[in-house]
Amino acid sequence: MVSTSKLAGEKERLLDHVILVSQKLLESTKSRKLSIKLRTLLRYAYVAYTRRTTDINIIRGLVPRIRPPARLANQYFYREIEKSLRQRFNISIETRRQFRYIVFYKE
Repeated sequence: MVSTSKLAGEKERLLDHVILVSQKLLESTKSRKLSIKLRTLLRYAYVAYTRRTTDINIIRGLVPRIRPPARLANQYFYREIEKSLRQRFNISIETRRQFRYIVFYKE
C-alpha cells in the first residue's frame, strides 16, 4: 500500500514531467500547432519520470512497454494535468472520437 503523502509527491513530480515533456515536444515541432492525446502525454511523462530522460525519441520507443499505474491514469489526475497545462501554455482541449486531445499553440 502506498501512503498518501508519497502518492501526492509522485503526482507532483509527474505533473512537472508533463510540463517538461510538453516543452520538449513544442521545441521539437516545426508547426505552430501541436495536437496530442491527453493519455499519450501522460504516458510520455511517466516514461520520462521513470527512466529519467527527456529525449523524445527514447520516450517514444519505451511508451509501448511501460504503462502508468491505474492510480495515475484516471479522470481526476487527467483534470489536474489539464489545469497545470492551462496555467503554463496556450492550449485548447478538444474531444475527438471519445478521446481528449490537448492542442498546443506556439507563440
